[in-house]
Amino acid sequence: MSAGDLHPLSVLIDEILRTRGRLVTATPALGAEEGLTGSQSLVLAAVIRAVQPPTVPQIGRSLGHTRQAVQRTADALAQRGLIEFVDNPDHKRARRLVPTERGRAVDEDVQDRSRVWADRVTEGMDPGDLVAATETLRTLRTRLEAEGAGRTPDRGAGPEPR
Repeated sequence: MSAGDLHPLSVLIDEILRTRGRLVTATPALGAEEGLTGSQSLVLAAVIRAVQPPTVPQIGRSLGHTRQAVQRTADALAQRGLIEFVDNPDHKRARRLVPTERGRAVDEDVQDRSRVWADRVTEGMDPGDLVAATETLRTLRTRLEAEGAGRTPDRGAGPEPR
């Protein structure tokens, strides 16, 4: 089967996975000066950029990581004074994560290096293309999240499952 026979979504998924692999190997060095691992940079950014303080399970679901892996990373960030665990009025055991001022400063330093790196790897690209790609991926992600929240995918022709 050639690429021309594939659904455009299948081709996009393949490209996303290949790009993710390259990003996983390219980006951990961005937090190295602060002594952050790639996962620590990712979780710290997730805490700082959240609309409201997230829980470990929420970050895990958002990033596609296990709760246990995110918990270990969050514990390490808390030990370094970059985030804090605070009570969650909605759940006794799932505490919320908030950044400390030190965590915000560390993240800002990482983001400064990230901007330089991003400028280099996107040189010559139309910024509008990046914005359009982001919107497309965001729409796809929100549809997948909605489907995973209770709606079953269309299985094609055939009887409805009982």
